[in-house]
Amino acid sequence: MSSDDRVSGDRASEDTAAIRLADVEHRYGDVTAVGPLDLTVPEGEFLVLVGASGCGKSTLLRLIAGFEEPTFGTVRAAGGPPVPGRGAGLVFQQPRLFPWRSVGGNVALALKYAGLPATPDRVEELLGRVGLHDVARRRTWQISGGQQQRVAIARALAVENPLLLLDEPFAALDALTRERLQEDLRRVSASSGRTCVFVTHSVDEAVFLGSRVVVLTPRPGRIALDLPIDLPRTGLAPDELRGLPQFAALRAEIGAAVRDRSPSEVSA
Repeated sequence: MSSDDRVSGDRASEDTAAIRLADVEHRYGDVTAVGPLDLTVPEGEFLVLVGASGCGKSTLLRLIAGFEEPTFGTVRAAGGPPVPGRGAGLVFQQPRLFPWRSVGGNVALALKYAGLPATPDRVEELLGRVGLHDVARRRTWQISGGQQQRVAIARALAVENPLLLLDEPFAALDALTRERLQEDLRRVSASSGRTCVFVTHSVDEAVFLGSRVVVLTPRPGRIALDLPIDLPRTGLAPDELRGLPQFAALRAEIGAAVRDRSPSEVSA
């Protein structure tokens, strides 16, 4: 590929970008948490941010969501400055469901706030997309932690926002539930075509979920590695995918990029 072709491709990706961070730096008082850095995320990409605790992953997610503004530089999401609560579905480490509402009621409330019809059929369809059939009438405390996190994802999918932002949503779950939800999210993201940004400490999770992985340096968070994940998005069982030599190679490369971490902070 010629240099002209690369430049044309870069311009095209920026013109159609779902997210664009330009010369972004963010400080908390005298402490620089992130940057400076530049990052362009094309539409439909599943970007995973990985790195040790305190490297700025969650800060970047808050900047993209509009919950914080950069100290320097500009952030654009879906074509303009991000607005909190609009333009992006959000899933956090804790489900943050309303316990006085039923499972279906939590999803219906998200539809209502978005000005969309909260019909029983629509609620059931959204719950079905995350593998929760026939639980709409249950209370949130009557279902498991993994099921509660599925409800949070269904709620985020309720509004057809172009972006889905997830901040370590599976970190507090047991290993088996975590793997099941990874499979669910991979399937849902492939079928929805949404642009996703996912924060994790886990290298394995990053390779399994992402179509692209960005590794951040210890504070201040800068880009240490920007790696496309050229693995099949559909057609392989999870064990088959993880058994591919390419999976192991990508996992090793990303792991090397975070080699300065504490073993207790980033899981291999």
